[in-house]
Amino acid sequence: MTVTSSLPATGDEARAQSPSRIGHALVVGAAGFAWCSLALGLSTTGAMNSVGSTMILSGTFFYGGLVQLVAGFFALAAGATFVAAFLTAYGAFWLGYTAIQVYVAPHIVASVMAAGTGTGASAQALQAQAGHDISQALGMFLVAWLVVTAIFTVASLGTNAVTVLAFTLLDLTIVLLMVAYLGASSVGAPVSGALHAAGWVEIVLAAVAFYIVLAELANETLRRAVFPLFPLAPAA
Repeated sequence: MTVTSSLPATGDEARAQSPSRIGHALVVGAAGFAWCSLALGLSTTGAMNSVGSTMILSGTFFYGGLVQLVAGFFALAAGATFVAAFLTAYGAFWLGYTAIQVYVAPHIVASVMAAGTGTGASAQALQAQAGHDISQALGMFLVAWLVVTAIFTVASLGTNAVTVLAFTLLDLTIVLLMVAYLGASSVGAPVSGALHAAGWVEIVLAAVAFYIVLAELANETLRRAVFPLFPLAPAA
């Protein structure tokens, strides 16, 4: 999700005010978030095969994770607290997502299989138990992220309408994923309807996030508001 130049001291204004002349960190990190959202949305809807879904992990680690995290630290140095909080939080999220896919989930499967050795349980039953455990853990993992995202959504009310829309879509995506994983079958299969719906919402979210990146970059380089973001009046 993303924030925008309607925040204090971002874009040209920030560079004019900052002696260190730190660039506009938002667009650097938000582009990574948009890319990861689009890639994961395509994977979740089934538009991308299993091999392609594995390939996106390189993007979630480097572009969504490392680049966004570094951009967040630059935003913090520039005094853009909301931008910094968002970028570092979701940079960590994408790094965590990569770690879950590459290490944590396979480790859970291996642990369940090892613990079931000698108990008489079949390999199929143990695989089903591992799948169910992973789905439940993912659901609870997302509950915590929903709390974080809800906080950002409230804070975004002081930015602009497009940013608020992006955070709202992210909230909806997380809720649908929670329904999919917490309602998983006994073998760990997520609720397909909720899972696919989450994927489509995430694709829309990616489009909104890419629009914010486009607006921030184009409005700055062209030096006029070609792509409106509809700033919201700050609370009195």
